[in-house]
Amino acid sequence: MMSAKKFIVENHSFYYLHPLEGPGGLITAVIFDGTNYDLWKRAIKTALKVKNKLGFIDETLKKPEPKMGEDATELQTQEMINSMICSWILNVIKPKLQSSIAYVDTAELMWSNLKKRYAVASAPKIHQLKASLADCKQGGMMLSNFTRR
Repeated sequence: MMSAKKFIVENHSFYYLHPLEGPGGLITAVIFDGTNYDLWKRAIKTALKVKNKLGFIDETLKKPEPKMGEDATELQTQEMINSMICSWILNVIKPKLQSSIAYVDTAELMWSNLKKRYAVASAPKIHQLKASLADCKQGGMMLSNFTRR
């Protein structure tokens, strides 16, 4: 009788969690408040890359689908790590924004929902920033005049 292949999590695996990593951890000091999406996104992606978990949000890691009668340990491990990442993401979002994504089942869906909502370039905001830059002054002088000195 042939023994079934056993699923083992190595320390370089997507599924590895360090013993000190838990659901209450903050993976970045940048807290998303609805206005700092680009900075927050960069901080989260960097933190997840360091932890070898970026595949859970960027669609590169596919959910295992064991066949009937096969060991489901890998699937269970993937679901556990996915829940951990969802928790980490929620921990670095202001509470008033958490309710809009708290009931999403996967980190990938959570990530894409936030991206759809906050990564959209805002033409009025871009115009406002350009106008603010054009109106910058240094010591009472227009910035364009100041830089020509």
